[in-house]
Amino acid sequence: MNKLFKIDIDIMKKCLFSLFLIVSSIAMTAQNDDPIVMKINGKDIKKSEFEYIYNKNNNENAIDKKSFEEYVVLFKNFKLRVAEAEAQGLDTTAAFHKELNEYRTQLAKTYLTSSEIDDALLKEGYERGKNLLEISNLLILFPGTKKTQSPHIFPADTLETYKKVIQIRNRYLNGEKFEDLVRENTDDEQYKQGDRPGYIGWVSGLRLPVALEYGIFSTPVGQISQPIRTNYGYHLVNVLAQKPDPGEVHVAHILLSLPNTADTATVADVLNKIDTIYTKMEEGVTFDELAKKYSSDASSAVRGGNLSWFSHGTMVPEFNDAAFALKEIGDVSKPVKTKFGYHIIKLMGKRPLFSYDEKKTDLQNKFEKAGYWFELNNPYIEKLKKDNGFSFNENVYKLLWEEAQTVYPTDSIFIEKFNKNENVLYVVDKQSYAVKDFVEFFKKNSRSSYTLSTEILQDFVKNYEYYLLQQAESKSLESKYPEFKNLMQEYHDGILLFEVSNNEVWAKSSSDTLGLTEFFEKNKAKYAWDKPHYKGYVVLLKDAKDKKKIQKSIAQLDPDASAQYLHDNYKDLIKIEKGLFVQGENSFVDQIIFESGNASLPEDFSDFFLIGKLLSAPEVYTDARGLVITDYQDYLEKEWLETLNKKYPVIIYPDVLNTVKNNNQ
Repeated sequence: MNKLFKIDIDIMKKCLFSLFLIVSSIAMTAQNDDPIVMKINGKDIKKSEFEYIYNKNNNENAIDKKSFEEYVVLFKNFKLRVAEAEAQGLDTTAAFHKELNEYRTQLAKTYLTSSEIDDALLKEGYERGKNLLEISNLLILFPGTKKTQSPHIFPADTLETYKKVIQIRNRYLNGEKFEDLVRENTDDEQYKQGDRPGYIGWVSGLRLPVALEYGIFSTPVGQISQPIRTNYGYHLVNVLAQKPDPGEVHVAHILLSLPNTADTATVADVLNKIDTIYTKMEEGVTFDELAKKYSSDASSAVRGGNLSWFSHGTMVPEFNDAAFALKEIGDVSKPVKTKFGYHIIKLMGKRPLFSYDEKKTDLQNKFEKAGYWFELNNPYIEKLKKDNGFSFNENVYKLLWEEAQTVYPTDSIFIEKFNKNENVLYVVDKQSYAVKDFVEFFKKNSRSSYTLSTEILQDFVKNYEYYLLQQAESKSLESKYPEFKNLMQEYHDGILLFEVSNNEVWAKSSSDTLGLTEFFEKNKAKYAWDKPHYKGYVVLLKDAKDKKKIQKSIAQLDPDASAQYLHDNYKDLIKIEKGLFVQGENSFVDQIIFESGNASLPEDFSDFFLIGKLLSAPEVYTDARGLVITDYQDYLEKEWLETLNKKYPVIIYPDVLNTVKNNNQ
């Protein structure tokens, strides 16, 4: 805070010298690693705090660098202001605590963020993503899933569905075709019909839900997976083939739309048009020109058919296969049929898979969104548990688990049963937390990405566990991180400094008219002008005929009263400008008072006159308001600091100060 140390250095040097004499014989360096540098009103100020503030505010970038002795004085007077603020109780107000707590919350976030990610988990995912699998899928939904977007699934529901999936899998192993089983059983209507029921195409691990990814990539090519459970049901996946992921391509296309319901004549017409476009391109018409003129894809047509970069498997299969089949930049495909119509595709660019380092952030986001946040951050969580004396009561948790077999954790029945239960579920940093505390937590934080009742309970438990660990860690930040402690102390003192300085100096210096007047009169010579100033009003008249009448009406009034009278009685006929003008600042004042130049009247005005007087020096403090207020503020601050130095006892330990490190040397 720049305003922090605005004082008279000479006076403070004298104070410091006398204080040094008082304590020069005291060698109070404290028998610890952080000795006391000074006492202000009985409060110890540690070396670490002074050293931190000194090096931060007096570094090589400081505009007004101070000597070490000067800085000691500045720091001492800063702490005297804080002591006064505390004496006035400014550190006990609700507003103070609110502002300080808001700052602490924001600052703590940088110290409470995991920096120990399980790289092995991400690298494993990256390795899976280097390959593509060609798959078909059969999905059996949990009971009730078809009727609601947020079904309440219980373990018994999953067992019923699991048994059904196992029966289907056994039928496949006994020789039935996967496509026939899909057509007969799948709940995924989109892939139920067609020539290849259940066929998904080529997929990459980096673009699959994590649960599916684990199950599919652990299944050998040519085999069917074990049942894979996701939020809404069980999957059986037939792994048809595998190949390396070729990376990404950048293409442009020309599309002629063709509805699925189009009759034979329409299909023939569109096919004829796309062939004609292809022929024109072979004859030399540019792809860009043809796309802009003919493509049905309006969003890409204006860019010459340009599409964004895309990975293998993200487009419909026919388009995907044709795009990735193009070899050289500039190659163009023959017309390709998809469910959208006919396309001509031009290869604009190719690039290989991103490296692990390039993909790491995307992988991390994917795993976290898929519900693997705790697994990913396990090293950090385990460290928090170790540092904060964590324990978990498995026997008490079993009570919750058993209830969740048949009652949804967010249901009022579940909450009612446990909201007064005082069995200890956790101990963190020697503090016990009962089941009722856990229930109160998830009542306020009841969102979960899971649908199975026991998984939701587990999700709530993990979140509560992490919340408690973060709370415990947050409480210890000051003791664990010296910089955090210093930043909090700095902000604490900064808030108090602002409030007490505003009360004692800043607000008073601008509102104390009597004090300002007295100060101005005592120091009038300091505010003398180099040039005379005209103080008053410029009055513009819409009609020159009104000039004599208006001037006569204010003949007996002083300038300020005249201006008010004119505003009250003639505001529709005039325009008034108030000021303190030197020559060259106002053309009307220049013409009449300084007899230089001729003023030009603005449109709609035909004459003007002045009300006021020419001054050789300020006559009242408002004539030099800015300068007077600044000087009066300095005067009040100096007087205030002298009072504080007399009011509060100060002890300084020079032997300790001599050990302060200057990081800027």
